[in-house]
Amino acid sequence: MIGRKSAGRAPDAAGGAVRLPRLVTGRRRALFAALVALAVACGLLGVAVALLVGALVSGGAVLPTAAGIGALILLLGYGRYLERVLAERLGQHYVAQLRLGLVSHSLLASRTPSVGITVARASNDLSSVRNWVSQGIAPLLAGIPLLLISGAGLWDLHPALALALGVPVLLLACALWQLARPAYERARILRRNRGNLAARIADTVVASSAVVASGGVSREMSRVRASGGKVVDAAVERARLAAVLRALSLGMPLLATAAVVLVARHAALDAGHIATALTLLGLCAAPVGEWGRIVEYRQNYRAARRIVAPLLEEERTLAAGPGLPADALRAAAEIQTGRFSGVRVGGLEIGGHSIPELRAEPGERIRVAGADALLRGELLAALATARTADGPVLGGLEQVPHLRQRNLVVNGRIPGALGERQRRKLVGAAFGSMVPERGTVLRALRYRRPEADPAEALGLARRLGLDVRSLPQGEHTQLRRGGLPLSASQRAGLMVARAMLENPPLLLLDGIDSLLDAAAREQLAGMLAGYPGVVIVASEAEWCSGYRPWNLPETAVPTAAALPGVPEPNATAQ
Repeated sequence: MIGRKSAGRAPDAAGGAVRLPRLVTGRRRALFAALVALAVACGLLGVAVALLVGALVSGGAVLPTAAGIGALILLLGYGRYLERVLAERLGQHYVAQLRLGLVSHSLLASRTPSVGITVARASNDLSSVRNWVSQGIAPLLAGIPLLLISGAGLWDLHPALALALGVPVLLLACALWQLARPAYERARILRRNRGNLAARIADTVVASSAVVASGGVSREMSRVRASGGKVVDAAVERARLAAVLRALSLGMPLLATAAVVLVARHAALDAGHIATALTLLGLCAAPVGEWGRIVEYRQNYRAARRIVAPLLEEERTLAAGPGLPADALRAAAEIQTGRFSGVRVGGLEIGGHSIPELRAEPGERIRVAGADALLRGELLAALATARTADGPVLGGLEQVPHLRQRNLVVNGRIPGALGERQRRKLVGAAFGSMVPERGTVLRALRYRRPEADPAEALGLARRLGLDVRSLPQGEHTQLRRGGLPLSASQRAGLMVARAMLENPPLLLLDGIDSLLDAAAREQLAGMLAGYPGVVIVASEAEWCSGYRPWNLPETAVPTAAALPGVPEPNATAQ
């Protein structure tokens, strides 16, 4: 139950509830159990310290009692140390799982936000989750048993002393409950402004060369400054409410102390009982004083969960695969027996445009023609990933009469119905928009086929314009920031080489030929002339003009008169 509550829910687009992954599961169960055990143990140690203090004040033996108090305080301090370490381990372990889910979502989803927002979610939002788990849930686990045990001890001394602690705690809880909602709203506003700022900074840095060339540095800095100002204002507003929450929490122990003193005076308690009561109260002051901060952490967590939970739910669906109907799988099995080979695309619709059916035999070379570059790019991206922006390019197979769903069949197999290892054997893709991952050049070359012969991969790259012997550390040169230190033509050669490595049955090239140098383009044309699989190219270059055209529907391009704010050519200015 605690695992479900702490993970919480977030509203999805349909108004339902989406859960974060369970907190208390797997290895984290042991951490959670250890935190609970420590909380109870520390509470009992605190009561023991309070009783010894009362005995010391009442005239007990000084040295043995003082030594016992010192030993218990050391144990209590060590318990708090372990509690903090275990709480941080619990929070970090949970956040590591969520971070992997967010990165996986960015890789699998058809539509992803800017890099800045993704980084903000993986840092700021997950920091809010970590703070709630390690500095919110853990202190509550430690504080509640201590309050209960201390309350029982005070009740044993005098029932009115327990009320002197319980009533202020109850009043504080009611006040914090009322302030939780505005704290949540301010946390939402702050995270939204932080996301906007992160996206603006990331987009500005990516477009740095265009900004500088167009003389727009001062304008972009002004926009960043304005976005940063909103973050500052939202952070200050949240801090105002956080200050109220913490002030209330810190004031409660003072109120409880005054109440205990009045009760002790009215009940004529002896010095030993008063010392015990004040010690118990002092032990409770620290965890209760953190309640304001805990409420703040909780609302920050809720604001982050509202965005992160639906993304992780979508990632679980994407990672699990589309789930083909049983009759479609049977149809796929029939095709794999040899009824069909090559590539077939049928019933595919992208952006409201129906894509003409394509049948291509092994060795055929296809040039995507018609439409505009955007539709051509979306089509090849759909073929490369086996999904469109609206869903998977999967489902039934049109060889079965009663199935009329989108499908992509490559050499008798449905790429999206297979695991990653099998799918990357079927399809190789190199697009002008692609950049290599962080790592060595050799790793990037063999990324699609890690088991490939390094010499074969390096030789293929050399033919396409990337000679690793010219690099500082050769094949072990580290790539960063989208392929640096390689030039644009070298990056293009790398991407084409890894797409062609070991001749996948379907090879997709979109606009990347224009990034190759002349010698590499000539090599590519010669290599594709004898390519054993199906080649689909989206390019208007002369070298592939003889390929069989795959004519896409023309997309509507708005005229000037149809654009808002643009007058017709003969319109008279008013």
